[in-house]
Amino acid sequence: MWHIIWYALLGLLLAGYLALDGITLGTGLVGRVLARDDAERRTVAAATGPFFLGNEVWLIAAGGIVLGGFPGLESSVISGMYPLVVLAVAALLVREAATQFRRRVPGARWRGFWDGLVLLTCLLLALTWGALAGALLGALPLRGGHLDIDPGLLLRPVPVLSALTAVAVFALHATVFLAVRTEGALAVRASRAAGRLAPVAAGLAVLTAVAAVADGNARDGLLRPLPAALFLLAAVAALLLAPRLAARGRRRAPLVSGFAALAPVPLLGATHYPQALVSGVGPHENLSVAGAAADPSTLGVVGPVVLLVLPVLLAFQAMQWWAFRGKADDRSPAYF
Repeated sequence: MWHIIWYALLGLLLAGYLALDGITLGTGLVGRVLARDDAERRTVAAATGPFFLGNEVWLIAAGGIVLGGFPGLESSVISGMYPLVVLAVAALLVREAATQFRRRVPGARWRGFWDGLVLLTCLLLALTWGALAGALLGALPLRGGHLDIDPGLLLRPVPVLSALTAVAVFALHATVFLAVRTEGALAVRASRAAGRLAPVAAGLAVLTAVAAVADGNARDGLLRPLPAALFLLAAVAALLLAPRLAARGRRRAPLVSGFAALAPVPLLGATHYPQALVSGVGPHENLSVAGAAADPSTLGVVGPVVLLVLPVLLAFQAMQWWAFRGKADDRSPAYF
């Protein structure tokens, strides 16, 4: 029973990270295009600044769940995809530094350099998370609990299309957020950009699904295709609906685009469960959720502590978003 609770917590934390930090990733991708001058760039920073560091707590907490609760996943996914994990961690660190250093020295050249690094690292992170989701969707070279990923697997059609979809979805999520969190010309440009990105993101998501059905390796990983199809349809609907809500000034529009950003997590979980990873070698090599979990006695001792801490995390995030619910402008604190 405890392994199910821990697995659900892992999914919740990963989904929360994608929905929340997806705004920051998307802003890094489209911020320089939408913001035409330094005042508007300050407005973009003010809109996302209060949530910047708090969003990453979800990813850190998810990493703790994997290390403490699912040593089987740690020894397979993290070890097997070590270069990808190192790339993601490095991109996160460089993004932090670039965001912090940007305003330390005045001058367009200085800020332009760090803005370029933010764009590059956000693009790398979006591509990495998308490729990882696409690779995990299919059957993996998993044998004896050991996962050995080669670059060829990540360059297959499904991971590549999934990576491109992630870039488009995060960019859409950010434009929807900026459309309702800012005012004036910046908000108008963000709303228009969201409208243009919606069919692109939705089309890429559908194309990824078609490629998954057509590709034998990916199709072998679809143990329960019906839940996958339902989550895909819901995500596509959210992608198309969110810009319309933002154009009408509905402040809850980012919740809709946020669902599209986090959709890969429940999609993967529902498609594979009770397996955590599907092996291309054969069903006997699949890694089940129970098999990847730590000893039940360990989960039972630490589990109540985790369940006590989680409401604090949720309450803090809710308080933070409530405190900064107003629209941002160039006079708002930018923090970075």
